[in-house]
Amino acid sequence: MKIGFRSCGIDQCVYVKGAKDTFVYVFLYVDDMIIAAKAMEEINEVKMVLKSALKMKELGETKSILGMEIDHDRMAGTLMIKQSRYIDDVTNRFNQQDAKAVVNPCESGMKLTKMQSPTTNAEREAMKTKPYRSLIGCLLYITTRTRPDVAYIVTQLSRFVENPGHQHWKAAIRVLRYLKSTKDLGIIYNSNDGKVMLEAYTDADWGSNLDDRRSVCGIMIMIGGAPVVFKSKYQRTVALSSAEAEYMALSLCTQEVLWTRAMLEDLGHEQVGATQVWEDNQGAIALASNAGYNARTKHVDIRHHFIRENVARDIVTVDYVGTEDRLADLLTKALGTKRLRFLVEASGIRLKPAQH
Repeated sequence: MKIGFRSCGIDQCVYVKGAKDTFVYVFLYVDDMIIAAKAMEEINEVKMVLKSALKMKELGETKSILGMEIDHDRMAGTLMIKQSRYIDDVTNRFNQQDAKAVVNPCESGMKLTKMQSPTTNAEREAMKTKPYRSLIGCLLYITTRTRPDVAYIVTQLSRFVENPGHQHWKAAIRVLRYLKSTKDLGIIYNSNDGKVMLEAYTDADWGSNLDDRRSVCGIMIMIGGAPVVFKSKYQRTVALSSAEAEYMALSLCTQEVLWTRAMLEDLGHEQVGATQVWEDNQGAIALASNAGYNARTKHVDIRHHFIRENVARDIVTVDYVGTEDRLADLLTKALGTKRLRFLVEASGIRLKPAQH
């Protein structure tokens, strides 16, 4: 603060200094720090001031942080984040280093339920030998940072940490085997000529939870051709139709869009015009665009209706996307291998391009 930085209102661990093309950013996490700016001179100036007041160890250009590897290719205008080494560590920890590779994190159409959980003391005792909770924690750490392609199945698996069954354990190990075989995949962001523009995708799989018939929703917010926000989440209430489930997913997506827009504004990239949200359900699109009374949604919690206000204020615009380009499918369904590979590539999750 004393050297001209201000804390972002939307994230207290991010500090910003400057304006327009002279922004300098400081990102903090406990005792880890990243300093970013367009010019090296500005970075060195901040480091010099901080070193005069704090005991610091300089590690040079950022190559890794919090288990993520960072590869910044300035010539290509790309930045890649991945977790190859962390995946290797987890694979070894759970003795899967020699396991057979799989090309899909789960079987197409697979559903996990509480019916597969132990029902007898003998079954529960047998499962105590399996470090299920620990494995799910590791998978969540990978999922939430760099691997949207396993978000759906890991979200399902996390529902059973209190009483996991053998089928749940097998499914979790399969996810790890998939990650092992695809460990070098990462999220690749393109510079897009310096333009920072949001677009979002949302989807819901109506009544997909066989235990309570709640729907799973997925959102993906993109910048530079790759996701910066992605979530696979079960809805809190049971939807009465697919349109209602998609409408509630749109509500969650709008919340995340508002947060991301506010964050970008703090970082000097205020969004001009509405953020485009892509949705495949025409009924949900009509509900989001119509602020008047509708008997079909009179029972829906009022908090979901705030999407209409944001459409009216031109903060978001909801448009139709065809099935082929519905990227949020990656977050709501157990997909076949061909469809999975297409969406992984389309979502900016790729191998690092070969150097020439």
